[in-house]
Amino acid sequence: MASLAIIVATRDREAMLQRMLTSALAFVATDQAGLDVIIADNGSRDGTRSIVEAATQRDARVRYLWAPHGGKSQALNTAIRMTDAPILAFVDDDIIFDRAWLDAVTAYFANTNAGAAQGAILLPPEVAADAALTAEVERWGTIPRRELTPTARTSRSLTGANMFVTRQTFARVGLFDERLGPGAAGACEDTELALRVQAAGIDIGTIPNAIVYHAVERERLTTEHLRAMHELRGRSRTYYKPSGASRILPNLAMAALAVAWTTIGGSPRARVRALGRWYHYRAMLRMRRAPRLPGGAPQLEES
Repeated sequence: MASLAIIVATRDREAMLQRMLTSALAFVATDQAGLDVIIADNGSRDGTRSIVEAATQRDARVRYLWAPHGGKSQALNTAIRMTDAPILAFVDDDIIFDRAWLDAVTAYFANTNAGAAQGAILLPPEVAADAALTAEVERWGTIPRRELTPTARTSRSLTGANMFVTRQTFARVGLFDERLGPGAAGACEDTELALRVQAAGIDIGTIPNAIVYHAVERERLTTEHLRAMHELRGRSRTYYKPSGASRILPNLAMAALAVAWTTIGGSPRARVRALGRWYHYRAMLRMRRAPRLPGGAPQLEES
């Protein structure tokens, strides 16, 4: 039995997936603890399957799962049921593993009873060395980042680009909410899961030296991507934090005022934040009139 399973949901991102798998195979080959790598293909039409099958030929612990229906959360849930590993790691297809990632994760869970944990998500070294590009990343806030300090032993949230949940925790709180995430409402499957984990009295730990480096795609540093991201978050929020118009409208009005104010005299970062809030609450208001997606968080049924 594998002691750790890395689960990645992907769709039509073969170049990114190739980079991620190459970095994973660098430590898979030397793993002594028992490891599965499950690639859950959520309906790709590119060369994703061929890439995973080539990796499987190099190491049979890399497994391909065809999960084309229901969106990312359903694909992740199918992958969870596919392995009996007690610790489940979730990363995105657009990251690269630090070479010490596996050692850090193994050491952490060997010395803790934590039911969930957050790893660090950093900019690639070549981006961090580029002051102008780093400033753009800071301005837009559309690239996932989690910089963890050793003194911060717990986290209040989970970011799905590098997070860990034990099988026991899923058995207590349920799996990912299948109304959320790409292919469904669009986002927040990790945020909503973290709320259920904490509501169950389970602490979320941190693993600062379990590092992944997140790709920086230029198309994410645009108003178009900012709008799309926050609209998906606003839409998704209506499922796990429903609010009536009496609460949404004042927030929308405050966001509109902030957009106007920061356009006149605010910093570029302040204006981006104001725009994000405006898109977020506008999407929430629209969702009050939209048909609701069926489903929710299924239970993990162990045989």
